[in-house]
Amino acid sequence: NYKKADVPEATANVYLGEVLFFKAMDYFEKVKLFGDVTWVSHSLNINSPELYAPRTPRAEVMDSVITVLDKAIAYLPAKGAEGTNRLNKDMAQFLKSRIGLYEGTYRKYHPELGLDANKFLKYSTDASEAILNKYSLVQGAAGTVYNSLFATETYRNNPEVILWREYSAAVTYGAAFSRYFAQNLRGQFGATRSLVDDYLCNDGLSISTSPNFQGKSSIQSEMMNRDPRLTQTIANFGTYNLANTSIQGANNAPLPNLPGMSGNKCPTGYRVAKWFYNSPVDWDRVTNGQQAAPVFRYAEILLNYAEARYELGTIDQSVINATINKLRSRVGMPALIIGSEPADPRLDAIYTKYLGAPIAPLLREIRRERRVEMAFENTRWDDLMRWKAG
Repeated sequence: NYKKADVPEATANVYLGEVLFFKAMDYFEKVKLFGDVTWVSHSLNINSPELYAPRTPRAEVMDSVITVLDKAIAYLPAKGAEGTNRLNKDMAQFLKSRIGLYEGTYRKYHPELGLDANKFLKYSTDASEAILNKYSLVQGAAGTVYNSLFATETYRNNPEVILWREYSAAVTYGAAFSRYFAQNLRGQFGATRSLVDDYLCNDGLSISTSPNFQGKSSIQSEMMNRDPRLTQTIANFGTYNLANTSIQGANNAPLPNLPGMSGNKCPTGYRVAKWFYNSPVDWDRVTNGQQAAPVFRYAEILLNYAEARYELGTIDQSVINATINKLRSRVGMPALIIGSEPADPRLDAIYTKYLGAPIAPLLREIRRERRVEMAFENTRWDDLMRWKAG
């Protein structure tokens, strides 16, 4: 019904672009869950026959997703020209990069579908290139910059966060995220050892081969001499204390409490610190917490681009330097050099167990970087499914 509005076509098309953006996002989620789903291209009524229509083949649905997303890119304003809290072209390009990588790799590693993988991988690289170098990674001290990126109430003017959700005290709505996810631990969850073991040592070698690895006699020892993102993602003992310890439960936050111990529980012993927001004020807001939520982060574009270029067979050191090595440089980690990838018998054995054979060292390191950089940002399940590595 948008054409019924008495506004210029160009104005109406901006809103159409926003709707098409969300239509593409919604159908992408449907395809990930169900595969073939019914594609609907017009309004329905309670007696429309399309309500009982059969599923549309996946290939047709995903082509339609790209079609509406391209229209969204065409209709949406450029970055900086959009209204306050509205979408822009870069956000739609980001979504295209994510969808293209997912669908391209899903098709490649599920050859039984018989679908063209490279077409979608190219969609991903083209979309990534459209916004490469328009954004940058937040910089700071290697030991704190990664964690601090996620502990904030605003991403306005942040060079790395492309799309984010704001929780505003002005309109009295928010989320209990700060209190219950990272501090109160009501969910009683923890990170897996598999994740912790994937972090490289600070010499760029795996825990299987690095002389810097201090072993697993304690959590403290295994966190020594590692990629700085490890201790900024998983709490070491005595770290990530809430500043105002007079608040009930605040002292429970830093300790990885095991089942049977008093206080909040972490069944694995690896308490998540990535989203820890050291703000007693936000803790006290309870369900009106103001901690901001990043939705699209430039780091993911770098990871998408590196992986898609690898899968297309067009990777080279310049691509790695412009993507993976920027992420590593931010936290002071050694660069990844093609042909000198670290050996990792542990991870190779895991791939052999689940896939029947190890994968190429360069791809293994690109995937490792994705797991480490995007930990607890809701990407891991999708990655395992598209790699057919579940």
